[in-house]
Amino acid sequence: PQREIVVVYLHGGGWDKGSPSFFSFIGQRLAREGYRCVMPGYRLVPKSRFPAQIEDVTAGTKAALAHLEGQGVDAHRAVVVGSSAGGQLGALLCYTGELAGRFSGFVGLGGAYRFDGEVPLSLNVLSRRLLNGGDPRAAQPYYLLDEHSPKTPMLLIHGLEDGVVGFPCGMDFYRRALELDIPAALYLPETGRDSHSDYVVGSFLEEREKSGTMDRLLRWLEELA
Repeated sequence: PQREIVVVYLHGGGWDKGSPSFFSFIGQRLAREGYRCVMPGYRLVPKSRFPAQIEDVTAGTKAALAHLEGQGVDAHRAVVVGSSAGGQLGALLCYTGELAGRFSGFVGLGGAYRFDGEVPLSLNVLSRRLLNGGDPRAAQPYYLLDEHSPKTPMLLIHGLEDGVVGFPCGMDFYRRALELDIPAALYLPETGRDSHSDYVVGSFLEEREKSGTMDRLLRWLEELA
């Protein structure tokens, strides 16, 4: 059956690789579950540095939802789902900028919500390339959440053995949300399936009954609807 919620999916790839077409299988999986899915793209590093990525995602999301409305689809209820770098962009989209408060929910899978502190070398290198000397806090959702942020519910899925972004990144963002009375849930993928690629992308290739991550994501969307 067709669900009432539209999913805006933002792909990962360290801000320097990937495209909606490359991750089309994720859109197809969500469509199979009954969700209309739009997948805005964005310019990549090193040719384009931040904030080009969030500018593109914002413009693409506005255009996609307007297109659906023009086709007679009720796109009033939209949820943003982002993997890895897409999780960072999704958090910015939902809680900061011109579309803040527009969405019914946010799901981040292994999102890069902060770049400082004790983070893996990979995130340190990738975030430096993204910013290229720019203001680091402008790109870190952790620091941009405040008392004025919308109370958009969030589900954060973050693996204990995530060696790309690191588990503290997700835990810190979760705690920050709770401090600000933003409804938040944190799900830890099962042991042995909690490496970055396993749960951030690989879970979309698995049947719901065999993937705790996919089951949790779909149950959360169903509960939100």
